[in-house]
Amino acid sequence: MTHYHLIVRLNYGNFIELRYESFVCRDFEAENILALRLRQVALLWVMNHCLNRFSKTAIFWLCAVILTIGLGFGRNSYAQNPNSPAKAPAKAVTTAPSPIEVRNSFAALARRLLPSVVGVRASNNNLRSNPKLFQNNEDLAATGSGFIVDNQGHIITNNHVVELGQTFQISLQNGTILSARLVGRDAETDIAVLKVTSPQPLTWVPFANSDAVNIGDWAIAIGSPFGLGNSFSLGVISGRNRDLQSGRFDNFLQTDAAINQGNSGGPLFNDLGQVIGVNTAIVSNQNGGGSLGIGFAVPSNVVRRISSDIIQYGYVRRGWVGFRARPASVNEGTGVVLTAIAANSPAARAGLRAGDRIYQARNLRITDPRQLARLIADTPQQTIVRIDAMRGNRRIFANVTVGLAPSSAASSPTGANPPVNAMGLVLRIPSPQEAARLGPSAKVIVASIDPFGAARGKLQPGDILLEIQGRVLADPAQARAFLAEAVQNRGTVIVKIKRGNDTYYDVLTARN
Repeated sequence: MTHYHLIVRLNYGNFIELRYESFVCRDFEAENILALRLRQVALLWVMNHCLNRFSKTAIFWLCAVILTIGLGFGRNSYAQNPNSPAKAPAKAVTTAPSPIEVRNSFAALARRLLPSVVGVRASNNNLRSNPKLFQNNEDLAATGSGFIVDNQGHIITNNHVVELGQTFQISLQNGTILSARLVGRDAETDIAVLKVTSPQPLTWVPFANSDAVNIGDWAIAIGSPFGLGNSFSLGVISGRNRDLQSGRFDNFLQTDAAINQGNSGGPLFNDLGQVIGVNTAIVSNQNGGGSLGIGFAVPSNVVRRISSDIIQYGYVRRGWVGFRARPASVNEGTGVVLTAIAANSPAARAGLRAGDRIYQARNLRITDPRQLARLIADTPQQTIVRIDAMRGNRRIFANVTVGLAPSSAASSPTGANPPVNAMGLVLRIPSPQEAARLGPSAKVIVASIDPFGAARGKLQPGDILLEIQGRVLADPAQARAFLAEAVQNRGTVIVKIKRGNDTYYDVLTARN
């Protein structure tokens, strides 16, 4: 660390001192930038205040002295790093940099935050019969992390941690194990909410505004990587608005804080101890393994909106208009181009057609499909949205009444057995009345179908799924696991369906 002061002496019996606050630098590049800045400021001061009082000769020698001082700064800096490669000239700094805040330790923050972070264990004894999914005949569906968000015991984690589970447990920092109830979950954003009842007060943490997070801000990940509870890792925000091609709502924060298996569902904090995201995914090498310094978190603003719906309704009330879109090409112009319109959807009723190019919605410029999807999804049902578009060379507009997404309409708070999303199907358990009427074989019922999904035209709401790849189904979570396995191994799935009094087989093909 080095402190700099600049003193300039004129050779006319006057003494002039330019004093600035000390600048603290942690590496040689920063030191040279500061040295350059001091030279520039001193030269400007002299030219502005001394040109009329002193001769050009005096000014010449003064400049020479200042440059010599500056070059000395540079030599001292590089002397501390003799093996460093030559650097391109630094861009001039337009304002004097502020002193850099240096933390000696995050220990106090860790002590405050760790009690709010929990380990999550999801179990499902119906999965024991599938050795390809789990080894040693275990009923463990998944383990991960979570964090407490209010004094009522609500815990946020990832959907992929709990989606196959039937029963859930959470572990607190002090070793206490509590049973948890699944309130609801959202496959689209990979967010789920559990709830526990504790005889003791629980420590909870607040959300930050993730829109205010900048690249370079501190990022702190806490969780249970590889089952090692209460693990604390530190990094920075490396990127924003990352698209992992995992869904239409991709909008991840990227961080280099160490995130590994078991961190899923855990919080990403800022240096104030506020949640800025939920750790969800990492980049690892092709053989698996641990963190490579590239991790991703669902932004807190998304998490807050999704979890609020789940806590209030048991599911996410997401707006829907019924179209699919792709980015417009350079030749087409700005915006997105509609590729498909669902029959009898709000978009169809408003007169939109495949091929229309949307460039504005709700008076906002549209630049990519994810932006438009998020805008529609966050719009309350029955809201009329004006959409401006081009149809060929003609400007058009449509007033679209936002509806409720089919997956949301089919969802309802069902305790430990919420609907499951798989291959464009929303699957649920039968109600007690349906179970009595349909018989013991009815374990999985189709609640709704994605109009653009693999089951389009083959299944319909109310169908009973009996088997997948010849395996009898016990519940929607098991159906989700079997579908995922079959798609990964083959790309196609043979399903046995009962519709009314008819039973038949059909083939579903996964769609990208």
